[in-house]
Amino acid sequence: MAFPLPAPGPGARPDGAGVDPDALPALVELSVDDPLAPFVLRPGKRHVFSPDGRAAVGYRVRFGTAVVGGDPVGDPLSWAAAVEAFVALARRDGHRMAVLAAGERARPLWAAHGLSAVPIGRDVVLRPTEFTLVGRRFRNVRQAVQRTRNAGVTVMWWLESEVPEPVRAELRALLRAGGRDRDRGFSMILGRPFDGSQPRALVLVARDRRGRLVGAHRYLRAGQKDLSLDVPVRSAAAPNGVDERLIAEAVGWAAAHGVARVSLAFAPFPDLFAGTGGGARTALLRRVVHVLDPLISVERLYRYLRKFHAFDQERYVMLRWAQVVPVALALLTLEFSR
Repeated sequence: MAFPLPAPGPGARPDGAGVDPDALPALVELSVDDPLAPFVLRPGKRHVFSPDGRAAVGYRVRFGTAVVGGDPVGDPLSWAAAVEAFVALARRDGHRMAVLAAGERARPLWAAHGLSAVPIGRDVVLRPTEFTLVGRRFRNVRQAVQRTRNAGVTVMWWLESEVPEPVRAELRALLRAGGRDRDRGFSMILGRPFDGSQPRALVLVARDRRGRLVGAHRYLRAGQKDLSLDVPVRSAAAPNGVDERLIAEAVGWAAAHGVARVSLAFAPFPDLFAGTGGGARTALLRRVVHVLDPLISVERLYRYLRKFHAFDQERYVMLRWAQVVPVALALLTLEFSR
């Protein structure tokens, strides 16, 4: 499916306000090597366009802080103009500025406006041409996948527009059972899972040998050649390894359909958790990060993702140090509250 590229209206203001917001899917399509691009479409986000309409940033305001999620989408040549338009808008409205999950390409654009970079983790990106279950490197993943096969798990896939209604009802029930039907998230969750709103998304469904639904993943199209994991969900009765099996099946689908990259998630603080040493400062930082455990088990997520050996570009929070407390409050509530 092709989307028409946006063009500024004759009266477009410097913040791109004359651009049709319905053109955003075209900018996601235009984005390259950015697994977070689809999440700019999350309901509830506001958008600021570059004057030429070829780039945009998505943001929300929380507690007086305007927070951008991820990098600008669209033509990288227009990113700087989109950032400048956002900065002008935030200053006009008297908001603090912050960015959650800025990538390496966009970091200098925000630094030019006085924001400092705090590394928070790395993308995890599998390349179908390189991923294999053969050999010692991927032994843990291979063993997890084999456990599901031994348990009789089967996997089917559909595009979201083609998911049969009875399966869609099962998926909604699985979301409710896991507490995943509540609409929360900001930078790496699109929302409205399995409801048909993303017709080109890839949906994979795992069933046990009795035919019961035990897990599902939804992957969004990011640009022309990327897939990004949006919603992973599994039942409490799922055999160990179901998520690894669904990932392996998604990579297989990608290889067969010309997709170059499959983004799994975001590995938090790999440098912090990579070793056991580091001294008192590292130990203190680990304790601070574990404060988030009631919301998300950060170290467990890191240890799960490292088995794929697929760490990619670094991600940052961009902020002014003098504003770290209100910015941290805004970021946490945006990600973890409804």
